Order: sequence, then C-alpha cells, then structure tokens
Amino acid sequence: MSNITIFEYTNYRSYLRDKYDELKKVSSSFSYRFFSKQCGYSSPNYLKLVTDGDRNLSIESIAKFSVFFKMNKKESEYFKQLVLFNQSKNSQEKKDLAEQILKSSVFKRIHPLAKDQFLYTSNWYYVAVREILQTKKIKLDAKAISELIRPRISQKNVENILTTLLRLKMIQKKDNRYVQVNELVSTGDEVSYGGVAEFHRQMMELASQSIDTVDRDLRDISGVTISLSNEGIDELKVMIQKFRKNVLELSERDKDKQSVYQLNMQMFPLSEVEN
Repeated sequence: MSNITIFEYTNYRSYLRDKYDELKKVSSSFSYRFFSKQCGYSSPNYLKLVTDGDRNLSIESIAKFSVFFKMNKKESEYFKQLVLFNQSKNSQEKKDLAEQILKSSVFKRIHPLAKDQFLYTSNWYYVAVREILQTKKIKLDAKAISELIRPRISQKNVENILTTLLRLKMIQKKDNRYVQVNELVSTGDEVSYGGVAEFHRQMMELASQSIDTVDRDLRDISGVTISLSNEGIDELKVMIQKFRKNVLELSERDKDKQSVYQLNMQMFPLSEVEN
C-alpha cells in the first residue's frame, strides 16, 4: 500500500518525484528505464525529464501515468487537472482549473483552507478589507467598512470576508474590534495562488477607473517609455524590488494610518525582446 496520495499535492512533479523514491525503496530494480519501457517511451529517462520540469505531459501521457501508478477514477481526474493547472501559461485558464481542483471533496478535506486562501489571493476586496483594519478608524464593523471601501462593496460581502479572514487567522476580534494578527501574508499552496493574476488584473482595472473617479490630488498615475539593454532590464527590476521594499517599510513605520492605498508597478515590453 502506498503512503502517498495525489490529493496531498498541488504540484504534480513533486508527486512524481516522491512516487519514484517510494517505488525505488520498495524495489531496487525499479528505475527510470523500467518506467519508460513499461509505458512505451523511447527516452530511458523520460520520467526524470518530467519531474525536473524539462518535459511536459500530453493528454496521452497523463493517461499512461495514471495507469502505471494505478490511480482510481477520482485520482486520475485530479491528476489530470493538476497537470493541466501546473503546465498552463494562461492566467484565466489557470484560475478556472484552480476552481475545478478546489471542488474536489478529497482535496477540500486535506486542504481545508485552500478555498479561503484562493478567495484572498484572487479578489482585491479581501486584501482591502484586511488592510483597512490597520487604520485608526474608531469603529470598524462590517457596516462601517462597507461604507469606507471604494468602490463600495455590500455589508453582507464584508461580513463574509471578515469570516474568511478569521478562518485564515489573518485577523482576530479584540476589544470588540477586528485587528490584523500579523502583517505578513502567505499566499498558500500553488492552487490557492492560482488566482493571483486575476487579483492583479482587478487592481489594474481599478487604477484605470480612478483616472475618472478620484481627484488628482488623491492619486498619482504616470508612466515612462524607455529603451534598455538586457543588463538595463535586470537593473530596473532590482530598482523596482528595492522601491517596493521601501514602500512596505514606510507602511510599517507609519503609526497614524488613515486610508488604504493600492500602489501598482508594471513593467512590460512594447517591442520584441532579444535574448
């Protein structure tokens, strides 16, 4: 009997590495070459190429792997979803696959907070509600928060968000007021992190809307178009990372917080990038 179950994993390559190690311990004759021969692959180290991330699995290969590792129907379906999720380069497809994975009853039992973590990383208002608790507002119940957040979200929505944040232990109720437990947030496993692209998309859309909805003295939207070498691109990335760190340090030092702000930094090519 195997001690490894696919539902414990959010990265199929990690699962395959652990399965290989397990089978190797059971039988010293088990090898990458043996696996390839049994599954009909010409490359003797095909499994290693997959686990190392040098080769992706096709739909046909997903089926072969499921058969070799003796997965039942539920395990095979989860394995397929996980492979497609891990290999996807499209943010919307990745989000859709993450939502499918989160519906698995076995996955939910093993990862009880995964759905809450996914909601937090894929919706701007979860982050905004948590951050507003850092301000010095006297009263911050669901009704007050609903009236403060821009764009407005309903009181019922705020109540659900607060409940989720309590389950995640990101906030607690102290002296009849909600407060942050700590300022550092973990995004959870890969599936929980599957919606982060949607979060950034929402924030960029809010930034676009603010051009017409927020007074100029309350916002700063600007940009610069430049030409850079590959070395200059790397240096600019370091500068952005350093600036982001300085912004976080400023927030930590500020002891009289009154409002929640979103700072977006985007850097992307407007021409072909030469390697």
